[in-house]
Amino acid sequence: MGDVAKDLTAGTMGGVANLFVGHPFDTIKVKLQSQPTPAPGQLPKYSGAIDAVKQTVASEGPRGLYKGMGAPLATVAAFNAVLFSARGQMEALLRSEPGVPLTVKQQVVAGAGAGVVVSFLACPTELIKCRLQAQSSLAEAAAASGVAVPKGPIDVAKHVIRDAGARGLFKGLVPTLGREVPGNAVIFGVYEAVKQYLAGGTDTSSLSRGSQIMAGGLAGAAFWLTVYPTDVVKSVIQVDDFKNPRYSGSVDAFRKIVAADGVKGLYKGFGPAMARSVPANAATFVAYEITRSALVHGRQMGDVAKDLAAGTAGGAAQLVVGQPFDTIKVKLQCQPVQPPGHPPRYAGAVDAVRQTLAAEGARGLFKGMGAPLATVAVFNAVLFTVRGQMEAVLRSEPGAPLTVGQEVVAGAGAGVAVSFLACPIGLIKCRLQAQSVLEAAEAHAGVGPTAAATSAVKYEGPIDVARHVVRWEGGARGLFRGLVPTLAREVPGNAVMFGVYEATKQAMAGREQKDTSELGRGALVVAAGLAGACACACVYPTDVVKSVIQVDEYRNPRYSGSIDAVRKIVAADGVRGLFKGFSPAMARSVPASGTCFLAYEVTRSALG
Repeated sequence: MGDVAKDLTAGTMGGVANLFVGHPFDTIKVKLQSQPTPAPGQLPKYSGAIDAVKQTVASEGPRGLYKGMGAPLATVAAFNAVLFSARGQMEALLRSEPGVPLTVKQQVVAGAGAGVVVSFLACPTELIKCRLQAQSSLAEAAAASGVAVPKGPIDVAKHVIRDAGARGLFKGLVPTLGREVPGNAVIFGVYEAVKQYLAGGTDTSSLSRGSQIMAGGLAGAAFWLTVYPTDVVKSVIQVDDFKNPRYSGSVDAFRKIVAADGVKGLYKGFGPAMARSVPANAATFVAYEITRSALVHGRQMGDVAKDLAAGTAGGAAQLVVGQPFDTIKVKLQCQPVQPPGHPPRYAGAVDAVRQTLAAEGARGLFKGMGAPLATVAVFNAVLFTVRGQMEAVLRSEPGAPLTVGQEVVAGAGAGVAVSFLACPIGLIKCRLQAQSVLEAAEAHAGVGPTAAATSAVKYEGPIDVARHVVRWEGGARGLFRGLVPTLAREVPGNAVMFGVYEATKQAMAGREQKDTSELGRGALVVAAGLAGACACACVYPTDVVKSVIQVDEYRNPRYSGSIDAVRKIVAADGVRGLFKGFSPAMARSVPASGTCFLAYEVTRSALG
């Protein structure tokens, strides 16, 4: 596994750790930085960090502390992968000879170079995050000017592009560079200096986790001590109004902040920023060092960890390739039965694509992707890890290949485990994907917006679906509606998929007199594509039943259960009703499964 790939993977893990540990502190920091200067004689909205926490939790709940996390969560892999990869490549250029550790000065230069590169990704991500985090602070001003409050990261991006074009996403690029370049020079320089001090020399490879935590924490604190005023300037510029800006640029923002609040205005939110810097950066560097070490010494990385990493890569690849097909499949599955003489909403898959693009744009094909995207790592990690552990149990001796029958059993076991994660994800995804279909049916039937029906609810995103279900549809148990048909899909489906995949690989390897581990990428794609198509064909009716149950009304359900759903679907449309949306599902199964298994095999092979 090349150094770039190792830096990408380790940097991603470090970024995820930083985000989960530090985001609540970051939210409070931005709220304090962005609150408007009160009129003479009036008190500021927040008297300090503790007051900001109290008001945020009181008005928005604990979730308010994680507001704006969507944008950095979606780009955390790219952001930290770019940061650590650019720094790694700069190290390679600065190193006098392979394997020689860099001096502290060289680490400073490498960090500064990485800061330049990462600023162009950090700027739009930070702009979206800050606008969401500062929403409650700026709500009164927004209401007075009649500006609609954005509902999420994508909505923020749409508002910005509409008001200022794509260039608007890079508002605040100058202070972002003013923060990232010197900040990363300091953070990497201090991190290396502290490590070398603790190690008593340039060889820091044997330092304990505690020493790494100390070095990472001190490096993070040094970062904010150095560049905090530029971060304040960046925040106020990025939340400033596009149409009636208060600041004409970075220098103007600096002058006005000092004029209004003195030098202390440049340190608004400094307390929570420093409180965040130590644990968040300690988590970043420790996660990076652990992952990098595991990838360098591949033999020390356990099979479970390898299956987790490879399964995640496979799932992400499958999701990106297959989501548009899946959206069309669900729309066709869930369109209501029309009265006699009335044509269906969609004449077929192609018509569903056309109508979706016309009504919602290309983004409509990716509707409902949030829930599976947020859980793709967990879902596929569970699937491939459980399957891997079942393989270990079923294997006659270590290293021996499994028979096709054993792969079927391992796949079925993995299907059982993954169903309990697949069910709530599928429910959220289907409700978002089928929303336009159900809204049209409801309008045609004259259902008012105040109806209590599930179909009458206008969901704003995955979290909104989950909240609605938990609140109005039986609590957390409501998220597991459709569990029986989910099990009926996942258990035999995964048994067939893994069985056919192994059988096809063995047939191809036998014809060429090879071991399956020697098969080329093309052969793996063919085997996986066939496996996906067979799994889809075998369990498709259960997927239709699952979809209609999961989008069914809660208070006035059309179906009392899986058996009743089968009966009513067949009574209304015949057996072909159990195969609604079959064409896009089959069209999805081959490339999506091929991509998933190929990504899994390539990643698993790279990890050893």
